[in-house]
Amino acid sequence: MMNTLTPFERTGYELFRSMRDWENAFFGGQNQLSACKTDVRDTGDSYVMEAELPGFSKDEIQVDVQEDVLTLKAVHKEKSEEEQAKDGTYLRKERSSCSYQKQMYVGDVDTDHMEASYENGILTLKMPKKQPVVPESRQITIQ
Repeated sequence: MMNTLTPFERTGYELFRSMRDWENAFFGGQNQLSACKTDVRDTGDSYVMEAELPGFSKDEIQVDVQEDVLTLKAVHKEKSEEEQAKDGTYLRKERSSCSYQKQMYVGDVDTDHMEASYENGILTLKMPKKQPVVPESRQITIQ
């Protein structure tokens, strides 16, 4: 009978949560860290990941691998006030700073031979699979 119990959840109207949701919807959730959309294909001897990062330049994207975890970060910052003043006064401004982050396990990937390219807002990572290690066989002399 114990396995039919479910955890208690708060349901109903929460004033502050609804205000946060409205604020994020109205202002676009500026400066929120979110996940970028990715596709991962298995090509047999490798994996190919394609991540959508529209509007980012190549130098705003960082890919790191540490302890079998691949971390993809992209940070787009607004121009400083001095740079904006050179461009003119904004009549309307909808673009803002944004950040994306994605982590994935890559324990079966040969991380030393990964390749990355970025074109038309799509980051492509080619990740070759680790080759299985075949145990060495050796003859033992009988004495």
